[in-house]
Amino acid sequence: MPSYKVTVALKSAGDKALSFDSPIKLGGIIVKSENKSDSNSPVILVEMTVDSQDLGDAKETATSLITEQILPVIVLCGEVPYEISDIKIIDLDPRWVIIGSKTIYVKVVPNIKEVRLDEFFEIFKSLKNLDEDSKSVLFRAIKYWNRAMSDPDPIDKFLNLYIALELLKGLLLRKEPSEKKREWVNTLYEKYNFNGLYGGYKINYIRNALLHYQKKVLSKEEAERIIEKHVDEFGREIFNLMKDYVECGGDTECLQKKRQQRNRS
Repeated sequence: MPSYKVTVALKSAGDKALSFDSPIKLGGIIVKSENKSDSNSPVILVEMTVDSQDLGDAKETATSLITEQILPVIVLCGEVPYEISDIKIIDLDPRWVIIGSKTIYVKVVPNIKEVRLDEFFEIFKSLKNLDEDSKSVLFRAIKYWNRAMSDPDPIDKFLNLYIALELLKGLLLRKEPSEKKREWVNTLYEKYNFNGLYGGYKINYIRNALLHYQKKVLSKEEAERIIEKHVDEFGREIFNLMKDYVECGGDTECLQKKRQQRNRS
């Protein structure tokens, strides 16, 4: 079966970027940062060798691996959304040299966060230790958070963040009694100190006013004003909840204590 060397470039879509002081090796995958001459924001390069039937299949395999396993770690380390900006594939058969690339232009960001190798590996290890069901739900939540924080439109950002939170609340409240699940915004606050109140309204009321025009509580226009003002704060709250959950290895008792300590500090 043919082998391909795949190099995927990831660029920050937020207000800062990651920088690694040396390459990180994860099995057969190498993760490193590179400073481009035309940008003051480091690009993260992920390199791997893929055995595949053809170039298209190699690209799909590499993209899936990065999206599902590498990107969540990078997002949690950097506290910022990342997007695939370029993919290069070289056929390792000496008869051919093929380069295929796809470019997505994103804004240049000046703030750089240096990441220690132990921090990267600690997050990677914590994710690996989660059970498969919890990890699948968490990765999907990270995907929606990443999609949200890459979107300049505050309404679309809010809707993707809301999906991410719904996934997380299903993960965190699955053992709670029915009445606690029905009042999930209150339950998340009581158990995990998660702020689900913006502009004086619960986030589920804001979402309902936005999508279903339920004016008994607030109007669609008022919901939009609240979202525009608080959506980034909402995003940070969800990110902190995800990262705390990972650092606790999925242990909800640890998460409760950690969240209480976070709010006291």
